Amino acid sequence: MTAIDVYRALLSRGALPVLTLYGSSAGAPRLELSGKVVANHVAKAANFLADDLMIDAGSNLELDLPSHWRLITWGLGGLLAGATVGFEDGETLVTTDPSGDADEVIAVSLGALDLSYPGDLPTGVTDGNGEVLSQPDILLDETLGADSNAADFQVDLPEGSGRLLLVDPTPQELLSTFLSALQKDWTLVVADADSAEKAEQVEGAVRLPRV
Repeated sequence: MTAIDVYRALLSRGALPVLTLYGSSAGAPRLELSGKVVANHVAKAANFLADDLMIDAGSNLELDLPSHWRLITWGLGGLLAGATVGFEDGETLVTTDPSGDADEVIAVSLGALDLSYPGDLPTGVTDGNGEVLSQPDILLDETLGADSNAADFQVDLPEGSGRLLLVDPTPQELLSTFLSALQKDWTLVVADADSAEKAEQVEGAVRLPRV
């Protein structure tokens, strides 16, 4: 699996859903995101990281975000910029907590309509919501992700299902499962425990066993 393969898979889905969220992970009763919408957000994040912050193959990008769709857009965006993406010890930190400790801190609000991070930010902390707005919603350089660690997020998925349900995933589980499901042209449904039964019935998705 490469980052550009996943990005192209998003583009190929167009207006078809790639991610459906229920409960706390959605910030609403139900949120459905198409391939085009996710691809646009991913491209903006990747362009910002590569062009404005000079993130590249020598960079470590840490994700300190909950299991939310913005975790996916920043995670895949980092991979497309060429970074090594992980969940600890990165010199660049994407986080909901602007007091985070890293050489470069990118503060992100999870609100779907938040065009900037609400409130004052410490000196030197980047407004992740605001800065990506001016970025193009197409990927400017498709070659940068070749040296990323995208392959580390490849996981085995069950055969024969076009819709998978993931319940209360960790951030790493969410990112890995989403990227891997896209490679199979599948849609991922994510729910918290309180919404899982409804999501399973409404979406007709196969629940992914926990390991």
